[in-house]
Amino acid sequence: MSWKAEAHKIYEARVVRDALGRLAERLDLKNLPLSEEELQTLAKRAREAFRSEKKRERLDRYKAHLSTLYGEERVGTISAALEEINNAIGYEEK
Repeated sequence: MSWKAEAHKIYEARVVRDALGRLAERLDLKNLPLSEEELQTLAKRAREAFRSEKKRERLDRYKAHLSTLYGEERVGTISAALEEINNAIGYEEK
């Protein structure tokens, strides 16, 4: 892996952590039905979908999967919050 690719990977991981931190300020993560791993995956895929329509489809499939497990309303609320957070982060990046 080139140094640029590695730096980008580290940056994206930092952005996902930041998004989860901001999500924790909005929602009580302890009371969410999602496991930490599921929440991390959702945040990562939401970040990827922020820039790519193809990744948006992947995110939608994952949200549909989580919705069957935990309910559409709960997953929708979390996903909407992550989308708002990613929009704010994207604005800050500019």
